[in-house]
Amino acid sequence: MARIKQPSRTSKPIVARLNPLPEGTRAILRTGTEAVAYYIPTSQSKTLKTTIALPHHSTWSSGLHFHTAHTEYLHLLRGSIFLSLDGTTRIISADAGGEVSVQTGQLVTLGLVFEVPKYARHEWGRAETRFDRQYFGVGGCVVRPADTGEEVVVEEWTSPNDISKPLFFWNLNRVITAPEASCLSTPQMMMKRMLGEWWVPFQLFVIFWELDNWPVFVNMRDLLGSWFDNGDQGFRYLEGSLEYVMTFMVLFTAKMLGWLVGVRAVERKRTPIALWEAYSKD
Repeated sequence: MARIKQPSRTSKPIVARLNPLPEGTRAILRTGTEAVAYYIPTSQSKTLKTTIALPHHSTWSSGLHFHTAHTEYLHLLRGSIFLSLDGTTRIISADAGGEVSVQTGQLVTLGLVFEVPKYARHEWGRAETRFDRQYFGVGGCVVRPADTGEEVVVEEWTSPNDISKPLFFWNLNRVITAPEASCLSTPQMMMKRMLGEWWVPFQLFVIFWELDNWPVFVNMRDLLGSWFDNGDQGFRYLEGSLEYVMTFMVLFTAKMLGWLVGVRAVERKRTPIALWEAYSKD
């Protein structure tokens, strides 16, 4: 993949297409402070890898979430990211070849492909956002990787290697980028008026339920850990259980309401034709 030169003397993220595009994908570009470019497969293939690119200064993150039916893999191709996995946060640098120490900047663990097991709470984004928030002023000796300011490029795929991930990214992004583009039925119009600004999140919750993306709405480990000792494994299990129950209840409610008014996770108008046909056959 060709490098994209990042703009200087600005704090506004500017997203641009990779050239060439990852094979077998089409691009969706989102602008703003959370600028991001998705390169999503348009048909079934052996790899079904989605590539995500984050320009310098983007505050986008995946959000804290977990999967119940898929093991996920992340491959850092360029730049540096933070990766939080079950409560442990690491800084990963493509130039360094793996995890680096925030105290010394030296390589800690070699490797740029990371496995995210089922049910593991995880989140990733640009390393600079975590330095600004978590590591700011830590002992006055924080060392940022040399590629912190570069564009980040990450590949994602899952095992089982099915079409759930591409379907998720296509439908999620179409809802976010074109929330007013679709004709709504009378029940849907009524639901939209009732939900107001929650109309878009409601549609996303329906997508999350069906396509195995379970957001952590309240980080109980951070909330309860400030009051109790969360080093005990039994307590950690309780925290995780509370998070999972809360997520299940919210998404199940959205799923049922969506079924009542005809809001579906995967819609033909949001999905490339080859993926839609593969989805319809299942």
